[in-house]
Amino acid sequence: MEGTPKTISLAGAASPAVPAVPFALLASVAGIGQVAANMPLPSLPAIGAAFAAPGAELVIAIFLAAFAPAQLVWGPLSDRYGRRPVVLWALGVFAAGSVVCALAPSFAVLLVGRALQAVGGAAGLVIARACLRDGREESSLGRGMAGLSMAIAAVPAFAPLVGALLEQAWSWRAGFWLSSALGAVMVGWGMARFPETNRMRNERLALGAVVRAYRALWADARFRPPAMVAGGAMGGLFAFGAGSPMLYIEVFGLTPVAYALYPLIAVAGVVAGGAAARAMMKRGTPARALALGVAMMLAGGVGMATLEPLGLLGKHAVNVTMLVFVLGLGFALPAAFAVALAPFRDRAGAAASLAGAFQIFCGAAAAALTAVLPMPWVMALCGAGAAAGWLGSRRAEA
Repeated sequence: MEGTPKTISLAGAASPAVPAVPFALLASVAGIGQVAANMPLPSLPAIGAAFAAPGAELVIAIFLAAFAPAQLVWGPLSDRYGRRPVVLWALGVFAAGSVVCALAPSFAVLLVGRALQAVGGAAGLVIARACLRDGREESSLGRGMAGLSMAIAAVPAFAPLVGALLEQAWSWRAGFWLSSALGAVMVGWGMARFPETNRMRNERLALGAVVRAYRALWADARFRPPAMVAGGAMGGLFAFGAGSPMLYIEVFGLTPVAYALYPLIAVAGVVAGGAAARAMMKRGTPARALALGVAMMLAGGVGMATLEPLGLLGKHAVNVTMLVFVLGLGFALPAAFAVALAPFRDRAGAAASLAGAFQIFCGAAAAALTAVLPMPWVMALCGAGAAAGWLGSRRAEA
């Protein structure tokens, strides 16, 4: 585009007809929802005390409950009306929800604000992935997804620390004020720098047509298997997040402060795996990265599940097997999205929505499963689910 400032490409050259979105803006749009999800974690006790609410965990649960289905809405809207207007409206909803949280006079109002935050923030992942698909083919699309995964894995990991510092300096409301400010800044940034990438608009939008489109996508053997890989990857990550506090604190005897350092292993693994996957996909299609990532996730999950029967269960052994799993996730997750979205340029928004919602659903289900099964077993099941998806992809290619 004439006069458009040079942007940093996530994934090689974009189609000449489709302008590139600046890397920092695309990553910020994709990650803002996850930042908002994690920032209140250290403040849950203070929030519960402020409102005499024994179930302060609902602050997180409501967010996740709204985040997954909201993804199913934003993708078809962006297929019909374009990526740019939809993401700007969504960021506005996010900022408004953050203000509601910051000013909440009651716990119920706070939960309403959290739901609005989630609905607005959910658009980011969908729109970012759809924008990548709009202008790239499969090999460069995979590199773009890897770059995006690295960015959105690293930033939200520090959100709880920021939330804790803000609460200590001011109050638990300060984190929500920061979220509202970030949302407002991103609306202005998006208005200035977010180009329209959707060159294949749907002519009409109807609920029945959307449902049929989702049904057709899920029935398509080119889409469902890689979506299952993504679901297994996110399931393992959520299972570790839900089950590791009890394992590390109650079984291994770590303090809560010491435990807080261990999830950074997951972040390091995702970033390292994503970087290696991006380099690998410069020399070929995402298929190799997908296969290697699934093999590592399966090895990490099954390896963790066998530690106790072999008498090897300990924090260092769990760390090693978890690192193997998340390294595989760093390879497999961007490759899975690239493979799932590549055949559906005319429905990139819907495909990104369905894959993203299924991914979050699998993560929530795996986290819930850790309440009845040991976390290592759930990790093994997630690795097996990802392997089943990979086998399905191989059959679809044959």
